[in-house]
Amino acid sequence: MSQTEWFDDAACRTVDTDVFFPVSESQADAAKAICATCPVREQCLEFALETRPGDGVWGGLTGTERHRLIRRRQKAARKAREARPARPAA
Repeated sequence: MSQTEWFDDAACRTVDTDVFFPVSESQADAAKAICATCPVREQCLEFALETRPGDGVWGGLTGTERHRLIRRRQKAARKAREARPARPAA
């Protein structure tokens, strides 16, 4: 599947896009409810994490929530790297 082939299967494909760009984080519930039923939510979220749109609800997360998820993943990756034993010099 190409990077955006999943768009055709998205639950939001027929919904007014304004729903996914709420004025505030607290008004994102309608978009999140649609995302919760979406069969391609994970692909949508990964697309947003890769392309980093600044705003809007993607994959069920707001821009702030995606930023926090990215930070958590970066922190986990750092810890995993630090936990690996050092390689002996060849």
